[in-house]
Amino acid sequence: MNFVSRDPSGTLAGALAAQIDANGYAVIEDYVAPDELRGAQAFVADAIAANGGEYVGFTGTERLGGTFLADLPEDPDFVALCRGIYARAVGKPAPEVGFYQILRCLSGRGARAHSMRFHYDSYVLTALIPIVVPERGSPGRLIILPSTRGLRRTYLGNLVDKVLVDNRLAQALLNVAYRRGSRRMIRLSLKPGNLYFFWGYRSLHTNEPCDADAIRATALLHYADPHADSRVKRALRRR
Repeated sequence: MNFVSRDPSGTLAGALAAQIDANGYAVIEDYVAPDELRGAQAFVADAIAANGGEYVGFTGTERLGGTFLADLPEDPDFVALCRGIYARAVGKPAPEVGFYQILRCLSGRGARAHSMRFHYDSYVLTALIPIVVPERGSPGRLIILPSTRGLRRTYLGNLVDKVLVDNRLAQALLNVAYRRGSRRMIRLSLKPGNLYFFWGYRSLHTNEPCDADAIRATALLHYADPHADSRVKRALRRR
C-alpha cells in the first residue's frame, strides 16, 4: 500500500475532513501500489468471467484472498486515517468498530440495474477505491449531492429520510435534475488506485451506468453506523 496515510498528528485526517466539507469529497492520489492494483483487477476480471460477464458483488473479505482488499480493513494506517476523519467531522472520538466492505463489479445487462439509484449510506464515512474504470463509452462517474441531511438523532429519523428517497417519484425527480445538469450534483470521474472519501450518510449519491461490454469495479468501505445500537433497527431486522 501507499503509506501516505500515516498521520500521527492527525493533520492529514483534518485536511481531508475539511476538503469533504468544502468540496463534497476528498481524494488521495495513487493510494494503491500498481502491482496490488493489477492483482485486484485480475481478480475482478476472473470473477465477472466466471459469472458469464454479468454483475457480481462481494461483501466482506472472505472471498478476496490474494488481493490487497482482503487486508485493507485491518491496515493500521488506513484504520487510523478513517477514524481521524470521522473524529474531526463529528467532534468526538471515533468508535472502535470495523468496516462494512463491498466490492461491486458492474458489467453486462446488470450494470444499468445497479446504477442511477440515489441513496444514503447507513454509515457516516464512505471510502471508495476504483479498481477498474471503463476506458471508453460511459465511465460510470460517481454522482454526489453533498450534505443534503445531518446526522439523525434516531434510527427512525434516518429511516424516514431513506423512505422519502427510495421511491419512484423521488428517484425520477433526482434523475431529471441529473439529466438537466444540476450544478449541485458533483460528477466525479474516478481513477483506479485513488482513494476517495465522502460523507455517505449525509450525501445522496449514486453512479452512472457503464456500457454492457465494459467493467466498472469499485471497493467501498463504510465506517461507523450511528444507529448501530438502535433497538428499533434490531427489531426491524429480526422481522
